Amino acid sequence: MRIEETIADLERVAAREVGRGSEALAGPAAGGLLAAARSLAAGATDAAVFTGFFIPGAEPPAAETDGPLGAVQIAAALRLLGGRCRLVTDEPCAPVVEAAVAAAGPGLPVDVAPLRGYEEWAATLRPEYGRLTHLIACERVGPGADGRPRNMRGEDIGAHTAPLERLYTSGSAYRIGIGDGGNEIGMGRLPADLIGRVVASGERIRCVVGADALLVGGTSNWAAAALVGALSLLRPEVPELRTLLEPAWSYDLLTATVRAGAVDGVRRRSTLSVDGLDWPAYAEPLTRIAELVRAGR
Repeated sequence: MRIEETIADLERVAAREVGRGSEALAGPAAGGLLAAARSLAAGATDAAVFTGFFIPGAEPPAAETDGPLGAVQIAAALRLLGGRCRLVTDEPCAPVVEAAVAAAGPGLPVDVAPLRGYEEWAATLRPEYGRLTHLIACERVGPGADGRPRNMRGEDIGAHTAPLERLYTSGSAYRIGIGDGGNEIGMGRLPADLIGRVVASGERIRCVVGADALLVGGTSNWAAAALVGALSLLRPEVPELRTLLEPAWSYDLLTATVRAGAVDGVRRRSTLSVDGLDWPAYAEPLTRIAELVRAGR
């Protein structure tokens, strides 16, 4: 019971409000963190983590800092647990995702989808993806009710976004979604009217693709860190997981992605920040998650 209570605390810390309604969205998703962590901790996994959210209006246009950090953190954790994991993104986001992978160390493959010829590319991978045990989306934009992927401003970014949700919904894998604003893959699990009330332009931007377990964060990276924290609690025989929870680990990856051109999705420029939060404010929940894991052992 103690571990379950700590994981519930992790879920609440990850959903810290930053002004976009994350705490309200997290209510119906409560328990998703425990369910996702138990599924991943149960045995050897063969997973894919989808990430990358391109900001075409940024100066210069690039993938945002939220998403790749958390995706690589999850993938690294699954490797430490003895599973297999790959990252999945598309061409516009690839430089940032690959920089995060390189900063984390070797051994994490990255599948990069083209914007043109996507179906041919996906056809070669679909049989293999159909055999995966888990599909995880971390801050990956998905289609709304009209089939178009939209950013927080309601802008259609389909011209810059491969339809990776088609791979995400293939096969019979356990699906985990991680998001913070309603327009990410997995958010279809939440009631449409809730997102419409809580999120600006929510009815228009809400992703209709759901998940078996949904994790809502103030930033998606925080929810990913909470998932790694929960795995650490459930699998204490792998102490290396705690290294991934140290804020310094995330700072190194953030620095590497910004050097590769990543932008803050709110500020729309390349800075050492995530969703408008400078490092000290962004690091507070990461520090708290690490503290909870240490105390919960």
